[in-house]
Amino acid sequence: MAFKASENLAEQIAHYVGEKIIQLELKPGERVLEARISEELGVSRSPVREALRILEKNRLVELIPRRGAKVTEMTPSYIEWLYDILEELYALTTRKFVENCSKEDLRMLHDALKKIKESVGKGDTMGYFNGIFEYASVGLAGAKNPLLEQMLLDLWPSNRRVQFASLSFRAEDLIKNVRFFQLATRYIEEGKAKMASQAIRDYAENEKAFALKILNKKSVKGSTDSTRAAVVKTY
Repeated sequence: MAFKASENLAEQIAHYVGEKIIQLELKPGERVLEARISEELGVSRSPVREALRILEKNRLVELIPRRGAKVTEMTPSYIEWLYDILEELYALTTRKFVENCSKEDLRMLHDALKKIKESVGKGDTMGYFNGIFEYASVGLAGAKNPLLEQMLLDLWPSNRRVQFASLSFRAEDLIKNVRFFQLATRYIEEGKAKMASQAIRDYAENEKAFALKILNKKSVKGSTDSTRAAVVKTY
């Protein structure tokens, strides 16, 4: 992705590096070097340092005294914690959207749903990825609760990271996810806030279960690869 300096330089750097983490260009556990970022972007180290503090707040990096920064790990516990909170916040967002949305909000929600369906139909996982966050953005705006919106936006870097990490494993599972969004949209139109919220809860539970399954598979593969490497080294 391109980088362009602006007045909010630290935030721009944080976004640039954050996207590298979300899209797995920087892997969990990998060191994030101030000097390398500074040289790559042609900026001083001061805004890079500030950007890393922003990324720490977003839980994408861990700052270790006298050792610099490294990309945070995605552990089963963290995924559990993340989705337990997301489920409650998204369910509340859905209920508030039913109570407060306008006709224009509903139209935009349908547009986002259409993009999700078309992307899944074409096997376009990145289109799906962008579509679900567009759907959520419309929901947040229509809920008309700035505090709730900010709470969810603070969690989005972590949410996007987990979602992106699972994309390449779930082409068939995405069809199931479309049904959750279709159900939620239908219940929203019918003014059935409780049922719409439940559809979103079911979606969040499915996301959590899938993310944990993928993480466990990767852990098993990693352990197997390490064992093989040790055997090869021994012999």
